[in-house]
Amino acid sequence: MNAIPRYEVNVCGGDFQHVRERFREWKNEPLIYRKDQRMFEGRYEVRPLSARRYGDTEEARKALQTACDPQDDYALAAEVDDGERDIWIVMAAYPAD
Repeated sequence: MNAIPRYEVNVCGGDFQHVRERFREWKNEPLIYRKDQRMFEGRYEVRPLSARRYGDTEEARKALQTACDPQDDYALAAEVDDGERDIWIVMAAYPAD
């Protein structure tokens, strides 16, 4: 039986260059639920999932969960434009605890 991975997620606005900048900042922040670990620990960069802009956050989250692998050394980002705001969801998968 395969264990379900643990995911780390964060959100920001702006263009992809801003996502990269925020990613570098996030890597210095501790996890709320694991104070001894940094956010996106072991991930060295963030890459866009695709050029697609998703219409809602749930659709983007599902696509990211499908694409993220605990063995990746990078995080993935999906752009969401729901007509009111334009945001990026950044996600990385980790082995289940």
